[in-house]
Amino acid sequence: MKVAVLGTGGWGLTLGQVLHDNGHSLSFWTHSQEEVDLLTTEREYKDKLPGVIFPESFTYSTNMQSVVADADLILLVVPSQFMEGVAKTLGTCKAKENAVVVSATKGILETTLQRMSEVLLSNVSWLTPEKMVAFSGPTHAEEVSRRIYTAIVAACPCEESAKFVQLAFSNSYMRVYTSDDIVGVEICGSIKNVIAIASGVLYGLGAGDNTRAALLTRGQAEMCRLGMALGANPHTFAGLAGMGDLIVTCLSEHSRNRYVGEHIGKGESLDQILKDMKMIAEGVPTCRSAKALAEKSGVEMPLVNAIYESLFNGKSALESIRELMGRELKSEIW
Repeated sequence: MKVAVLGTGGWGLTLGQVLHDNGHSLSFWTHSQEEVDLLTTEREYKDKLPGVIFPESFTYSTNMQSVVADADLILLVVPSQFMEGVAKTLGTCKAKENAVVVSATKGILETTLQRMSEVLLSNVSWLTPEKMVAFSGPTHAEEVSRRIYTAIVAACPCEESAKFVQLAFSNSYMRVYTSDDIVGVEICGSIKNVIAIASGVLYGLGAGDNTRAALLTRGQAEMCRLGMALGANPHTFAGLAGMGDLIVTCLSEHSRNRYVGEHIGKGESLDQILKDMKMIAEGVPTCRSAKALAEKSGVEMPLVNAIYESLFNGKSALESIRELMGRELKSEIW
């Protein structure tokens, strides 16, 4: 099978390697000729995945049409804030009639409050919901690229497309489950990044395990409330795309969002933290869009609001925690 990968970040390259291990042919698109030259000659992205050498058969191009023309599967792995532009370009390309499109990007577009599948469906006229799959779960590229055992979810309202992706990616170290709840899987993948920033703040403040356990549990409750308001299945939030991804992103040393929060907790400014990072922490832009989407949907999300205040309005983490602990007492299930 021929696969087109749009995006040459660590996760895109890693998923390409998974597909290569399964015998598929890979072509990559990137907007950067510098990346094309780097990956073609060195076969390694030292800034993102040092020590991981990618297959010599990988080809790279800045011409999206040439990459997607004969692809049976088109995989998008670009930062969420760039998805709209990439989707518009993809919409001008001619693809195979039955090509399945997979989004492995986690986020909510700030300008329209759309999930990534919605961004693609709005801008790619030849794409239908039956061929649009979301791919999400507890999967750091740093581990998957080294073939460490991992499980993930392929979500689509069409079972045939979800199973197509399941078979394409599944192997001895990656187990893929299917789901028909694309809304829930995408909401999980987006909001967990914001909660992971909060988890990082707790690390920066030196908080204990009790505090982090409470954060993860109440964070999942917020994710679930928003998802259900948008029509998601509540069971999704207890699964791999929900609690599974929340755990790994909040606790792992590989988590960029946890990193941001940890340095916020230590009193550093957001601008300086982002300036020093080589990769994108999706939870930062998603925090703004998540807050706006919650307000639009009439959903209460106090943790997301607290992180928003710390990131963008300069409120101290300790002040936010005191306010959270002092909120009106209530039943856990309400």
